Amino acid sequence: MNSIYSKFSFRTAGFALGVGLATVGMSLISGVASAATVTSLPDFTDDQFDGLIDSGEFTELFVAEGRIGNAATNGDREFGINTANGNPVAEGQYAWGSNQPVNFTLIYDGTEVTYTVAGIELTANFSGLADTIYLRTLETSNSDIQVDMLQLNDMDLVLEGTSDPAVSAPGNSDADSVDYLLIQNISQPFTLTGRANLSWTGDQPTRSNLAYQIKVGTSEPVPEPLTILGSGVALGFGALLKKESSKKHNKVK
Repeated sequence: MNSIYSKFSFRTAGFALGVGLATVGMSLISGVASAATVTSLPDFTDDQFDGLIDSGEFTELFVAEGRIGNAATNGDREFGINTANGNPVAEGQYAWGSNQPVNFTLIYDGTEVTYTVAGIELTANFSGLADTIYLRTLETSNSDIQVDMLQLNDMDLVLEGTSDPAVSAPGNSDADSVDYLLIQNISQPFTLTGRANLSWTGDQPTRSNLAYQIKVGTSEPVPEPLTILGSGVALGFGALLKKESSKKHNKVK
């Protein structure tokens, strides 16, 4: 009787510990994932971004953009909400001024996008999960762009591991005049706010040659160490229980 009870206790404890560790691992991961992380990607290129799309590592849900257009209140658009393949579903007009910062707000609740630039609001319907944002800025040889003062849900965005504010602006050494900022571990609903400053000398750029895009979507999940540890322990105890059961079965025979 005592022997059977001991084996039962051992198995039960082992199973509970395995499941418990796996659960703790998942809980800790969930807690970590609740805080957004921001990474500067100064050497990241458009070709590399396209590679993420092609490989399925990033799936784009929608894009909110600001661009020079024709810098007037008619004709070519200056900001909008686009589908993943670049088709605009909502458009806005705005007369950009050189070196005149403009505030923007992007809200996504899981079913609707609300995008406001300089107080002008656009909306569009999109449904799907969102856990990642790629913020892209592009400038020409005679222009500059900087997106800064970024906040997510009223929290200042800083570069991971630092207290430096998150900023997207192509550097003078950027061969392709493009800069990327990666924002991960977000969830909807979310509100992203920031400021865009477009400036130029000489002839004004046109269309999307001076622009920023907020690319919202999901990234392919990568197993975290704690998740792997918890699952491994659970599998280990499972194998041990199977071995004990096999021994018992052989003794009965």
